[in-house]
Amino acid sequence: MRGYTVHLLFHLLAIAAGAACGIAGGLWWFGGDPSGLWLGTGALAVGVIVLILESLYISADQPAAPPRQPSRPPLESRPRIPLPPRERTRPDLEPVAAPPSDTLLQPSMDAAKSVDQETKTSALDALEEKWRDDRSTRQV
Repeated sequence: MRGYTVHLLFHLLAIAAGAACGIAGGLWWFGGDPSGLWLGTGALAVGVIVLILESLYISADQPAAPPRQPSRPPLESRPRIPLPPRERTRPDLEPVAAPPSDTLLQPSMDAAKSVDQETKTSALDALEEKWRDDRSTRQV
């Protein structure tokens, strides 16, 4: 980066202004010194000015970007040329028949109902057994 020392100098000045602002603000806040408020405000203003000057220095250091040329004319000025119809040559674009309704991913409704019923009854049996065990331990 060209002018790195100047860039570093700007950073050091901003750090010094921030430290001065912090010290002066501390004198005002904790010590009750009214001049600390004015010194802190002044240091803060100096720090902001230093950062503005740094941004102006950085932006002046960079060359201006060349104007962009449009790569093609706008859509309104191009003539519309109809394209010939294309034939499908890829086999993966052909329509495929629907899979059968009784597959592993989609069980039939009767099988799903029986599985659901079995799950419900086994869950109810387990709950009843737990309830019986809890009742027997409470009565002791």
